[in-house]
Amino acid sequence: MGTVKFGACEYNFPVWGSLALEMAHEAGFDGIEITDGGGYLQPHPMNKGLFVEYERLALNLVRLDGFPLTDRIVQEDYLEARDRTGIQITGVYLYFLNSQGFVNCDNKTLQGQDALKTIKNAVMAASRMGIPLVSVPTKGMFGVAKNAYALEKLEYAVRVGGEYGVRIANSFDTSLARELEVLDRLGGKLKADFNTIDPVVYAQGDPAEMIRALGRERIEQLKIKDLKADREGFLTRETGEDAALGRGDAPWRDCVRAARDIGFEGWVLSDTPFNSAALREDGGDYVSLAKRDAAVLREAFGG
Repeated sequence: MGTVKFGACEYNFPVWGSLALEMAHEAGFDGIEITDGGGYLQPHPMNKGLFVEYERLALNLVRLDGFPLTDRIVQEDYLEARDRTGIQITGVYLYFLNSQGFVNCDNKTLQGQDALKTIKNAVMAASRMGIPLVSVPTKGMFGVAKNAYALEKLEYAVRVGGEYGVRIANSFDTSLARELEVLDRLGGKLKADFNTIDPVVYAQGDPAEMIRALGRERIEQLKIKDLKADREGFLTRETGEDAALGRGDAPWRDCVRAARDIGFEGWVLSDTPFNSAALREDGGDYVSLAKRDAAVLREAFGG
């Protein structure tokens, strides 16, 4: 087993920014993956069926507001908290990118251009803040067109990341075969941001076997998540219930064993939603819930 460090995901805390870093530090994590700072929260109006705050758009449907993480004051807030707590900022996860419906649109469309701008802004912000990684999620990949559009965005992210000295990872919900195809297509310049729950809830296979098949060199980082099964015994995002690590029914410990088997090195991030009401029912505040998760992760990986 290689060197492993443990972190949290900012989007799982009730407040983002410096307070999230302080909570993660108090809980005993080594690092935290931040998000895109509220960037482009609302989807593009051409993404049918979703609500949009139209006052934030010009007549040509281009966003009027900026990307907060590129703002100097926002950056300084994070960096000052990092220096104060000693916690490492591991990467930027583009939490809101899928709300732009970017896998639905070609790069030449307005919506596609919005997505490219989001990716570039995240890479520039990461570069300026000394953050080594930007993670691009490609979710909801149903159909040939969406896979093609997502590949366009990943190719762009890798190209821009190379210009700014920032690594790019892909968080995916597709099959192992498809992800291997994408990783190989980009010639080792893209790695997997592997969330152990995704293959389970999207019925894409055994996550532990996927970890072994991807291997140490193709995985940038691991996200570990537990989930309680519904009354019929199924693990789904819709009918399952949030759970702290070790209190659900997901096969995440099998994934830990697989990670150990391949000699994984790098960041292991808890993806437990500490802000979930289901967890608060067990008692404890956000920090105590996070502290327990950090301890469980360390125990699972052998201290």
